[in-house]
Amino acid sequence: MTSPSDMTYRSQIDRRPATRPPRVSRPSRVGASSAYVGLIPLLLLTLSLVTPPELRIELADQNIYAYRFVYLALAPWCLYSVFSGGLTLRPLDAIVFASSLWMAASFIYLYGPADGLPSGVAVALDIAIPYLIARVSIRSLTDFRRYLITISPLVLLLAILLPIEALTQIRFIREFSIETFGRVEANPFGIKNQTRLGMLRASGPFSHPILAGLFFAGLLPLYWFSGIRGWPRVAGLVSGFAAFFTLSSAAVIGMVLFIGLALYDFLRRVVAFLTWPMFMAFSLVAMAVVHVASQNGLISVILRFTFNPGTGRYRLLIWEYGSESVAENPWFGIGFEDWARLPWMSTSVDTFWLALAMRNGLPAAVLLGLVTLLSAIGLAVSARRIRGVDQATLIGLSIAMFILFMQGFTVHFFGGLGIWFAVLLGIAVSFGYSGTQKRAVRPGRADRHTHRSTPSRIAGAP
Repeated sequence: MTSPSDMTYRSQIDRRPATRPPRVSRPSRVGASSAYVGLIPLLLLTLSLVTPPELRIELADQNIYAYRFVYLALAPWCLYSVFSGGLTLRPLDAIVFASSLWMAASFIYLYGPADGLPSGVAVALDIAIPYLIARVSIRSLTDFRRYLITISPLVLLLAILLPIEALTQIRFIREFSIETFGRVEANPFGIKNQTRLGMLRASGPFSHPILAGLFFAGLLPLYWFSGIRGWPRVAGLVSGFAAFFTLSSAAVIGMVLFIGLALYDFLRRVVAFLTWPMFMAFSLVAMAVVHVASQNGLISVILRFTFNPGTGRYRLLIWEYGSESVAENPWFGIGFEDWARLPWMSTSVDTFWLALAMRNGLPAAVLLGLVTLLSAIGLAVSARRIRGVDQATLIGLSIAMFILFMQGFTVHFFGGLGIWFAVLLGIAVSFGYSGTQKRAVRPGRADRHTHRSTPSRIAGAP
């Protein structure tokens, strides 16, 4: 549905005489306010996913973390919005739901309905409901830019704490939450005194520095390409580069990938034949060649770029023994059972795609990975059909999803970062292959911090 501010803008363009210079109307405050109101569910979910894990409700021997409490409370509204015709489902939605259903089915198969259903539903909903909330809340690229503007003070506040934690070697948020709410035994990470380069590995509100690093570094392509101006853009970029203070290899790799892809985008605008779909195709072919030609495959090449070579070698062992587990239990995985490995290795699996395949079976991992990759490619294809700030926003989303897809081979997305992954996936699916109009967009002003562009709406949205 077109907001009053967009109707006002278009009516002014349509009525102006041909001999008069273009005029840009200011959006009405009522229209802009109503647009922000529609983002409230997603904003509440975002706030909950950056809360420390100690903030939870214990119910029937289960920890209901803040993000689960919020998305369960929002689930009726979300489902009503979908089934009342507020959103037309797309083919990639079916693949996401199939992956989620497979997760639930695998636990029921392994543990039986009585014991398997609660755990299976929980892991399935961690993907499906945040994904749907993002699909329903973000109806246009203008909505997405408003969302980034609104969360910019929050992410900047959290990011400022990262260098403070690193230099003072005090985890302010986590230590306060542990003293106030008690330690969560499900997350007994021994990270309190982990240091690198003479600094503490900052974690902010997240369970581990790696999760914090991925979250903040992932903001860089979103804010750089979004067309947002002024202090919200600066806040987003400062927050992104603050990921360095997590001293995580994954965060640094994400920052390097962002810089490289931003440079490619600059070349693309200079060299006519360069396109993002071409880059995606070339990257996939190059990764396939490296995987076949290298001694230990693509994963071993990626893991060489770590702060600690020992960490890279350890993760190769995880892939070696984890892959054996998947080969022995390809369909439904092993659930939360122990897996065969060397005696001195821990139980954690530091890779999202492998952990998902080990826990719930290969179909769940392949389906969700396929959607992630296709969403990145779809955004790149959609970006070719439009110009201006909307094109740049689609490119930023595509880069963010491509980086997440790659980092899923070396890092496990869980807790708040897992919810953030589902949110971005929902937004990416909304605009990939969206059939946006193939015409140039004349930038103007949608509000103080964004350029005006004709919104590219979700297929089927009213």
